[in-house]
Amino acid sequence: MNRFTILAALALSLGLGGSGPGRAAGSSDDEAFQKRIFGRVMDSKRIHACFKRAYDAPHLAQHPQQNVRTMLLLVTGEPSDDSGPSYGLGMGVTFRKSGTHFESAGNCGAIHDTSGAGGSANTAHCGVDCDGGSIDVAIKDANSVLVSIPEGARIWKAGDTDDQPASERRRFGADDKVFRLDKTTLTDCLHLASDDKDKSAMRRGQ
Repeated sequence: MNRFTILAALALSLGLGGSGPGRAAGSSDDEAFQKRIFGRVMDSKRIHACFKRAYDAPHLAQHPQQNVRTMLLLVTGEPSDDSGPSYGLGMGVTFRKSGTHFESAGNCGAIHDTSGAGGSANTAHCGVDCDGGSIDVAIKDANSVLVSIPEGARIWKAGDTDDQPASERRRFGADDKVFRLDKTTLTDCLHLASDDKDKSAMRRGQ
């Protein structure tokens, strides 16, 4: 499955809930997550949040097993009135030994506080298509998130229409497990948007 097929499927899954005025933002756990990551509870329109991090040379020197040099994360949410709100993510990443830009994308389920059972609260659990691994996005504070990629994730070259070999997943190093990303302007994530409609909304700050 190539980049554009995955992004199209992601856009479709986010749109299944419709756009009527009677839609709900989901459970109290969902609403708490939305307030922290988007700054407000979702209404009848999609909403986005963008986060980024660039690691400098001194940091990489101190963490020789970390291959990720930069990471960009777009989180998209859309309310639903049936099975709960939909979330999706797009990720852009570069590695220390390559200037090539790679991307990944996934779908996330509704938010559930599992901290009482040894899990976590305010965390979106996301899966990359085609058995491409899992990515968790957890709220750290008002302006940052923690992105967990415990087993690496399927990635492809940005803008590439061809399937990428499974070996691309191995670009993640032994220390590429958890990343703290800081909130930034939505326009920084424009190239990760699934379609022109999302790009237009992001330019308007939505």
